[in-house]
Amino acid sequence: MDDFFSEKQKQDIAFFNENLEKWVADPLMKMKYAVISDKVLHNTFDTFENALNFAVSKFPPREYVIQQIISQTEMTGFLYSAYAPA
Repeated sequence: MDDFFSEKQKQDIAFFNENLEKWVADPLMKMKYAVISDKVLHNTFDTFENALNFAVSKFPPREYVIQQIISQTEMTGFLYSAYAPA
């Protein structure tokens, strides 16, 4: 999996993780999709598709990351309820 992301993307993911707690606490940012490049949050969007359209129009391939601003505990809870056996 290490070879899947470029070095630049790994740095941008680290930047995202460093700021996630602060962004999750902001009700205007929580649950949005963040577009990050060069360790800069360039914009946030309500949908992944809008974030992707923005990123593709602004940055070369493998020069950005898109991450949803959601806490790890909320994500785990969502995945558990989505896949929990009945």
